[in-house]
Amino acid sequence: MKSSHDDEQVLREKCFKLLTKREHSRFELIYKLSQRGFERSLVEQVVDRMQKEGWQSDERFAQSFAREKVMQRQGRTKIVAQATQQRGVDKVLVEEALQRLEVDWFELCQQVYQSKFGVTQPSDRKDWAKRARFLMQRGFSQEQIKFAIQAHDDD
Repeated sequence: MKSSHDDEQVLREKCFKLLTKREHSRFELIYKLSQRGFERSLVEQVVDRMQKEGWQSDERFAQSFAREKVMQRQGRTKIVAQATQQRGVDKVLVEEALQRLEVDWFELCQQVYQSKFGVTQPSDRKDWAKRARFLMQRGFSQEQIKFAIQAHDDD
């Protein structure tokens, strides 16, 4: 019969294996390790120890996640929502990570717009709304969307 010490060692190894592939949030690690049949309290204990030892950091995860999503040309709203709702990261950590990246969201929105629609202007209100919805789904604000579309209307 396995002892809890054996389970703890196996958990640490699995945790290390996950963290060597990419940064994970605390929430993700607990979820993934719990799904493998380990007792939740033991999983939390191991993940807490990994945090204290510096192997896991939600701050590092937020920075890595934010950088990756900006590279994928997603807007601020979508990045924050994904990190907080799907990955369990504190909103403040995500906001700080995005702040450090110093992204020009208006410029990024304009780049996304141009790569999708080129320099063609919306043909009518329905087309304008379609383009705006596309950018909104990418996580851009109404101001950024208006800026991107109007910048091409003026050309």
